[in-house]
Amino acid sequence: MRSLISAFLLLLLFSSMSVPAQVVVRGEGKEGNPTLLFKGISGDRALSAKVQSDLQKCGWFSVVSGGKSDFIIGGKQSSSTLTLEVENGAGVPMYSVSATNPDMEKLAHTAVDAVLKKEFGIEGICRTKILFSAETGNHQREIYICDFDGSNVRRLTANATLSIEPSWHPDGQSIIYNQYLFSSTPLVQYDIVNNRSRSLSHQRGINAGKISPDGRKLALVITTKNQLDLYVRDINGGSMTRLTNDNAVEASPAWSPDSSSICYVSDKSGRPALYIISASGGTPRKVSGVLGSESVSPAWSKDNKLAYSARLGGYTLKVINLATAMGYPAPKNSSNSILADSSAPSVPGESPSWSPDNRHLVLSHKGTIYVVDTRTNKSRVLISGKSKCSGANWSPILY
Repeated sequence: MRSLISAFLLLLLFSSMSVPAQVVVRGEGKEGNPTLLFKGISGDRALSAKVQSDLQKCGWFSVVSGGKSDFIIGGKQSSSTLTLEVENGAGVPMYSVSATNPDMEKLAHTAVDAVLKKEFGIEGICRTKILFSAETGNHQREIYICDFDGSNVRRLTANATLSIEPSWHPDGQSIIYNQYLFSSTPLVQYDIVNNRSRSLSHQRGINAGKISPDGRKLALVITTKNQLDLYVRDINGGSMTRLTNDNAVEASPAWSPDSSSICYVSDKSGRPALYIISASGGTPRKVSGVLGSESVSPAWSKDNKLAYSARLGGYTLKVINLATAMGYPAPKNSSNSILADSSAPSVPGESPSWSPDNRHLVLSHKGTIYVVDTRTNKSRVLISGKSKCSGANWSPILY
């Protein structure tokens, strides 16, 4: 019988990326991003450069240097307030947004996110943070955090062991991760604000899990009598509800946006596949429409899309629409929704995680962290260097 730990680690194998989609936008860019001509910020080169960078990296515009465009944006600064004025391609004023912050980077982030909210009705991503695990030595990894554009990298842990698979508490103030010790992999919660930690689960063997979007429950995969099964319990402890009880290996729980269901990986059919089960228990349903001989590492978006890693030769990320595949509610903002298409082109990568705009994913491939646009299939490097990075996870809130 194969080692439980080896099987568990196999199911955590890194994923890959695919992408599809359609968004209704103003202007002529309906088959791609709308084009945008940025005129700059009057009298401030540094702020102007930062705003332009955010407009490019937010992923909702194609910034052009001249000629015809769908939008024209310029701005002016007064003290710590920035006003961005948005015009149509003919130069006719449409609206303006303002932001106030004494920090230049945060000022640019907030202003660009305000444009995204006004124009597309979505939460932006410029004020978000991204977690990841990075190699720091032989058999050592630590947890790091950075801004959405890869700037302001900061180390969070100093455990001198394997600290991996970080994910966010939904309040954005703390994270959880696995710390590998000799006989167990305790699940640790780390309070970023107050710089303190506590153990959420420390049973002998495997302890892995995710906090529900409402912050009340913890989905746990733990070792019990030589089995890896899925449980749910309150975040602060108490009795556990056992959701699976078989000889299969369960892994990688991912909560539904309403905290009522969990998607997870199980090899009970002979190969790793995706299943969905109610958080209160019941009969699991195998996710239909997935591709590949194996499917692992699910990530559930707020508008009911499921990103996962499909074994198609190598591991490749795919995205399906659970509204179509499994009967979940369709996105409320359907006019601006990024529609999933499991047959779309793919991008190699590992362990996808959704951004708050339900369009972008962060993932890793061969030690580099990427951001991938699931509509255009374009990617940008977030973090790259000598240290191998993996397990990226996008913050659920804007800072």
